[in-house]
Amino acid sequence: MREEGTKYNRMLSAWSYSKFFESLKAIATNRGIELFSVFPQYTSLIGLVKYMKMYGLNSGVAAAIAIGRRGMRLSERLPRAIKTALSVKDRAHLWSGYYKLNKLLKANYGYYRRHHFYSNCSYPNWSCKVKPIIESVAVLRTE
Repeated sequence: MREEGTKYNRMLSAWSYSKFFESLKAIATNRGIELFSVFPQYTSLIGLVKYMKMYGLNSGVAAAIAIGRRGMRLSERLPRAIKTALSVKDRAHLWSGYYKLNKLLKANYGYYRRHHFYSNCSYPNWSCKVKPIIESVAVLRTE
């Protein structure tokens, strides 16, 4: 595949994905199952922030919960503790807060990794644990 170039490889990859979803849709409709396609942007980040620590899940399962909720057309607002730590305006679009958080975590990936957000027990009020992490990352970024 290296000889063909990146454009050709991307085209083949897109073709295989489209064929897979085409056959999945055909099988689902034949069996009477309704298939929803959702926009997957920030689902892993939503799962990380909202469901990973709350339910003690890994990031893949937490992202699957976010995808399922998006399929049910439920809102995925940022938790208030993270929203205030990132200084996101109240009237700002939903994705702007997740964009800021994603940018912040990617910039400091060596300092905080995904497992810092994981806990194997449930915290009903987990914002007291997440807010210091976000604030310390924000302080490191400004220095």
